[in-house]
Amino acid sequence: MTAIHETAYPRLRSNLTDKELRELYTPTPEEMAFVQQVTSSPVTALGVAVLLKMFQRLGYFPAFETLPPRLMAHLAGVMGTPNRDDLLRQYEANGYRWRHGPLIRAYLHVNAFREGGRRVLVRAMLEAAQSKDILADLINVGIEALVQARYELPAFSTLRRAAQKARVPRLTCGITSRWPPRSTTCSGRRSLAS
Repeated sequence: MTAIHETAYPRLRSNLTDKELRELYTPTPEEMAFVQQVTSSPVTALGVAVLLKMFQRLGYFPAFETLPPRLMAHLAGVMGTPNRDDLLRQYEANGYRWRHGPLIRAYLHVNAFREGGRRVLVRAMLEAAQSKDILADLINVGIEALVQARYELPAFSTLRRAAQKARVPRLTCGITSRWPPRSTTCSGRRSLAS
């Protein structure tokens, strides 16, 4: 099974330097204006700032509890809010993540994966599967296609399953899978279903 560290799937390092915190994870004045425009309290401002910086860096919205404590302390300090886990749990419980996610994607001009990303992913992986059979390579092709088309990255498990399914028709002559809907011939060539 392909592990996440064998691919280009973006992840956060746990030991961020002061320079990285300043340069990569400090909101710019324009970003701070956006945060203030879409929020009305310090707690929601912290939540939006965290999600914004994580989305910019990773291309997806990670769970707050997976983020390095040093990063959270830095962003809380920048936003002028206490660094308490219960504040972000409150943010999550009130459903703000789901309200602010679309606003952040719109601000960054990125489409949600569910709005056409699967089609981009499948096409790129099926094309790559004609010449590649290593799952990590197919996953990397899918990531690159999604980033170039300005789509949010799905969970790593979604990419892994898509790569496995894109590879199946090439490895098995005459057998087709339910997903993606494709026809396969013994030559290994596939055509997109109309």
